Amino acid sequence: MIEYLKARFRSVPVKQDALIERGDWAGGMKNVQFVSFLQESGFRRRELSRHDKTKRLKKTVAVVAVWAVIAGCVWVAVESVQALTLF
Repeated sequence: MIEYLKARFRSVPVKQDALIERGDWAGGMKNVQFVSFLQESGFRRRELSRHDKTKRLKKTVAVVAVWAVIAGCVWVAVESVQALTLF
């Protein structure tokens, strides 16, 4: 579970673009500097697709669920300690 959470927090919000990773055998990609500029300026962050929005929502829900479970466990532990102190 911890490895999963580390991987989720380590991932970058904007993935590498397919144009950058595509290998063009005819001498490389044209306008590499322009593509690099777009990537660094956060061009894709402003207009996210439905798929990216869904992924972001799922990640947010997962983080909230994990924090809710942790808070619930802490609450149960505190209540148990308070109950044991009565005896």
